[in-house]
Amino acid sequence: MKRAICLILLTALLLGLMPPAQAAGGYALVSNTTRLNIRSGPGTQYAIIGSVAGGEWVRVDSTSGSWVQGRVMPNGTSGWFSSSFLKMATPGGGGVGSIAVVNNPNPSSYLNLRSAPSYSASVLAIFYNGATATILGETGGWYYVEISGMTGYFRSEFLLLSGGMGSIGTATIYSKNGGSVNLRNAPSYTSSVIGQGAPGTTVTVYLKGKTFWYIGLAGTYGFMDASFLSGGGGTGSNPVPNPPVVIPESTNAIVTKTISSLNLREQPSTSSRVLGSYPGQTAIQVRSQGTIWSRVFVPLSGKSGYMMTRYLTLYGLPVTPTKRVTHPDRTYVNLRTRPSSSGGITLRVPHGSTVTILIAGGEWAQVKYRETTGWMMTYFLK
Repeated sequence: MKRAICLILLTALLLGLMPPAQAAGGYALVSNTTRLNIRSGPGTQYAIIGSVAGGEWVRVDSTSGSWVQGRVMPNGTSGWFSSSFLKMATPGGGGVGSIAVVNNPNPSSYLNLRSAPSYSASVLAIFYNGATATILGETGGWYYVEISGMTGYFRSEFLLLSGGMGSIGTATIYSKNGGSVNLRNAPSYTSSVIGQGAPGTTVTVYLKGKTFWYIGLAGTYGFMDASFLSGGGGTGSNPVPNPPVVIPESTNAIVTKTISSLNLREQPSTSSRVLGSYPGQTAIQVRSQGTIWSRVFVPLSGKSGYMMTRYLTLYGLPVTPTKRVTHPDRTYVNLRTRPSSSGGITLRVPHGSTVTILIAGGEWAQVKYRETTGWMMTYFLK
């Protein structure tokens, strides 16, 4: 009897701690995993009752915190799914699956992505205005989001809900017999037909499932059999880059988003060997800043080299990089005509003088002292 009473009390306690379920609707794509567990309740403490492969669709019936209750299509297995591995097929709504844009009142400031819904939680990364995230859940004024491959929490007052999801590219409708292709209201062949597209029509692609893609066709959003869609710069051929992310003590710049790609070169020269080419919004670590060339490290590839500074958006770095000339004997340092100790001496720069860094380098840096430009050993620059 006592054991039964304890079990009843424990169940009541768990139900009291569990966020209330909210009615929802729509469909979600299993993503970022090869197989997702299906649980008997909204949490990892609940039993695993099955699984669903990545790329399959789930019908969403309700949500509870960061968990979704629904049914796998087409086999009908029902249960709870972690929203961290689901992408909602909805162009609007403002709930789970919607897009949130960082909107800080101070445009030069940033928004912390935290590990938990608390100001005292550790900071995972920082994001600037315009960065976009997918909403996975909401709790006490915090949004649980996915952004740049990470999950964490943003304060809601610093986000602008766009009410829509971002596209991943376009595709062209294809049909062997030349007939129109059906657009359906669900990722199922038994669902209602809400539109049709003629072969050659370009559509906007939002999500790619194994058998159905979620697309936009002439202002109508729905699902189309992927076998009738081809080409088009989706995730397979021309992925949309992640939003700009600057991680404290790791990156302090991004490749300017207005250019298609930026070369990483072996030396600070456009004729130097190209080590790699990186698209706009790639995170960069500037190790030595110059107004013309900066010495950088690219976390994405692990490569180091030089990038032209004018094509970088810098965060937390000075507009004009300067160094102080420091000689052990407190005398002067030679400014030379080329980066070599055999280079001619243009002038002698007194100890304690400030110079502007034009080309940041390893052993030598090109600097400007007053109106004179030349090369100086980095050993003497602090």
